[in-house]
Amino acid sequence: MHIEEIIQKIGPTDKECAKLAQARFDALIKPVGSLAQLERMTAKYAGIVGKYNKHELEYPKRELLVWCGIDEAEQAGKIMQAQWPVNVLAAETGAKTQALLVTAETEADALEEGATLVQESIHERGLGLLGFGCLASVDNVDNEMVQAAMVGGILQAAAMGVGVLLDGVATLKAAQKARELAPHVLDYCFAGHVSDEAGAEELLKELGLEAPLRLNIPDGAGEGAALCFTLFDAGIKAYKEMETFEEASVHAEVKEFSLAEQNKNTK
Repeated sequence: MHIEEIIQKIGPTDKECAKLAQARFDALIKPVGSLAQLERMTAKYAGIVGKYNKHELEYPKRELLVWCGIDEAEQAGKIMQAQWPVNVLAAETGAKTQALLVTAETEADALEEGATLVQESIHERGLGLLGFGCLASVDNVDNEMVQAAMVGGILQAAAMGVGVLLDGVATLKAAQKARELAPHVLDYCFAGHVSDEAGAEELLKELGLEAPLRLNIPDGAGEGAALCFTLFDAGIKAYKEMETFEEASVHAEVKEFSLAEQNKNTK
């Protein structure tokens, strides 16, 4: 499938579904908004998959994809042999890590290569969430091809209704370029962490993405996304396992348990 066809398949996520998911969070027996970004990530995910019923919203099967060029082939080999820190962090969340070596020599070919690699990963392993990391240096000429491949990968994931958890400046720049091609693509993107790279905070703000972690990690090789998988699950777990006032038969007329009262106090 050519990149133009992929772009045509990218539509907005189900905003009404996301709104209903947030409404359920607001109705849980807890202070309104107290789970902060965990709530917003889960509600956004609900909009992606089009499900807000707590029994239907499932934990997505996930995988961490670490993109690289020829210059990073040695590191890529260590990742494929599970000998890199990111492998350990991802494994703790039940996610496998895959290094994707970009070999394309033109931007057009790189877009197609990235889209194909993501399509294969999603189809073969039934994935519902991808983490994106990048080994290629932003100062390396090869990074242009790697970045183009990530753009293609982000577009393909969105076209297939799969969320992408971005890690670091290189992946954020790829999301920025993907948005230029398909404005709705950011509906499918999440930020894993605020890396310590120059320009990271500015890019997140420009993209309108919130990152739940700030660990002073100096690069975007995937560690932040791997750790954020745990937070992603935590939000879904709260959504599925906590009770609303109605489910717990707590009467709204009890002032301190009233959702209306909580909402009033947050204004």
